[in-house]
Amino acid sequence: MSVASDKFEKDVAAAINSAPNTKAAQGRDVKYADVQVTRNGTTVWLEVKMSHGDNLSNPRCFYMDGKWQTTYTTPVAAETVKILNKSSQAAKFIKDIAAYSGIPEKSIIIATNKGQLKMPGCVPLHVMKSYFNQPGINRYIANEPNMNIGELVTRHYLEGKAAPAYYIQAGDDFYMIGSKNPLGLDRNIPKLAGTGDFKVRVSTRSQFYEVQAEVKIKEFMPKKSKYSVLGTTGKINPFSK
Repeated sequence: MSVASDKFEKDVAAAINSAPNTKAAQGRDVKYADVQVTRNGTTVWLEVKMSHGDNLSNPRCFYMDGKWQTTYTTPVAAETVKILNKSSQAAKFIKDIAAYSGIPEKSIIIATNKGQLKMPGCVPLHVMKSYFNQPGINRYIANEPNMNIGELVTRHYLEGKAAPAYYIQAGDDFYMIGSKNPLGLDRNIPKLAGTGDFKVRVSTRSQFYEVQAEVKIKEFMPKKSKYSVLGTTGKINPFSK
């Protein structure tokens, strides 16, 4: 987590905490959403994103035994594996990196953590870095355009976390996630929805590389919410009532 996003989560929690009969605190476990909110005896989780363009979920995947796999159990992770295994772009990447590395395609491994890098047949870090340093090589190895990202991300936050997150503050806009409203907030708050491109990229780091999904809503529907916890002029604080 960046310093800026950490501060933004704390600012959102502080803004909610100032509302009557409401307590909010920043969470510290990635299995849960970002802010825990208790209001009139009911406790729920709230997701926080600094902007509409933030990545909403980024499960990691790896390639082994001739197929893409993941240890993540979330809806987004399952969709990532599905997209990778049917993608002609991802299949070409496997052929190309096998040829570049000299590792037979039938036994090649594409790791997503330091432990897997030690396995026989795994593409070494320096080879992966060298491959992507070539001119014209795209780090995105799969792309599913114009998906209903809102529906998928809704499932992710309701089913893929240790506890459901029913609300999200994205930048200066507040949305519901799904149809349930356990805190009894204004029922006119819009639901999280929108479309975008589901992409998967390979990131190379100092000690390992990883294959991760990039899930962003490109077109929020509605684009803006009338609600925000930040006390912005012209916005309605959903916790003020």
